[in-house]
Amino acid sequence: GLDLERKKVTVKLNSLLKEFRGGDPPTLDLEYDHLVVAVGCKVDDKGVPGASKALRLKTCDDARRLRTAVGECFEYASRPDVAGPEYEKERTQRATFLVVGGGPTGVELAGELYDLTQDVTREHKGSYPRLRNNVRVILVHSGSDLVPQFEPPLRAEALKSLRKKGVEVILNTRVSEVGDGFAKISTKVVDEETGEVIGRDESTVVVGLTVWCAGTAPVSFVSQLLDQLPEYARSADGKIKVDKWLRPPMKDQSLMGSVLVLGDAAAVDDGNNGLLPQTAQVAGQQGAYVARMLSRGYDLEVTPPALPCTPLADCDVFADEQLIQWLKFRGLDVASQFRFLNLGLLAYLGGGEALSQVQVG
Repeated sequence: GLDLERKKVTVKLNSLLKEFRGGDPPTLDLEYDHLVVAVGCKVDDKGVPGASKALRLKTCDDARRLRTAVGECFEYASRPDVAGPEYEKERTQRATFLVVGGGPTGVELAGELYDLTQDVTREHKGSYPRLRNNVRVILVHSGSDLVPQFEPPLRAEALKSLRKKGVEVILNTRVSEVGDGFAKISTKVVDEETGEVIGRDESTVVVGLTVWCAGTAPVSFVSQLLDQLPEYARSADGKIKVDKWLRPPMKDQSLMGSVLVLGDAAAVDDGNNGLLPQTAQVAGQQGAYVARMLSRGYDLEVTPPALPCTPLADCDVFADEQLIQWLKFRGLDVASQFRFLNLGLLAYLGGGEALSQVQVG
């Protein structure tokens, strides 16, 4: 729970001994001076039946589950009950990996799966050499280009590289249902002359494993926070709008600056009528920026945030006078706005190849 007016957060601790102890883990009421919201986002699987049961690659726990599941697929395809030549099709179905989403996560996962299959199916050295001709990696993407964050030539190179390696890339296609051992897909049918969509081609893919890497959505804590903020604080995609100092608007102006939002939960203007991307690079720089503001003791209620004992803020009896004088000497008595320094983009494609879009600024 969250109470902005009382500056209090109620948290429920995870129990590491839940398998050995009964009862619910305790809840704690934590009071704060400044609340830093960096809760990230979750995988968006709404509207697709069965998608919630697909594996995903968002957290460390997700990665561990995925690693185990991939190994189980190879084992399942190597069982004695499908060892004969008459079971070639069944082995292939069990060793088919479907990746949904052609963004950086989906593309990199497809590349990593390619590397893994090349390694484990090596003759005399791999653990599953008999599956070399059975493993399939399928990448389904709803758009017309992979990794749309990159420049067009690099998008084309990503598609070319993955297909050259044997990854089956299906563009302009949505997954309409995920089931036990299958996925239904719907592909746009485009008129070659006019380029208009004239229908959709429905088909079913038999798979051993489906990984959902398509889209993100805000977590429940973001909704709780938005319920206590002005309506205009909600962005079109459900994130929290913040100003140039990462502060969301408040109904009570005396609470301004008591909450700071960063990372995937924040909608930050990029200066070009868009929003900063949801990348670790952005979140990392925002985290360092917030840490500097808090450690320097800026009064975050005023705009722009300023040091105590300046014309823009009242004196604070807890202020560090030496730190204040040092910051003033460096011209840092007023907090600068957050500015993102773009250091470029990188996406692994498998086989030692990667996309690199270098841009500083």
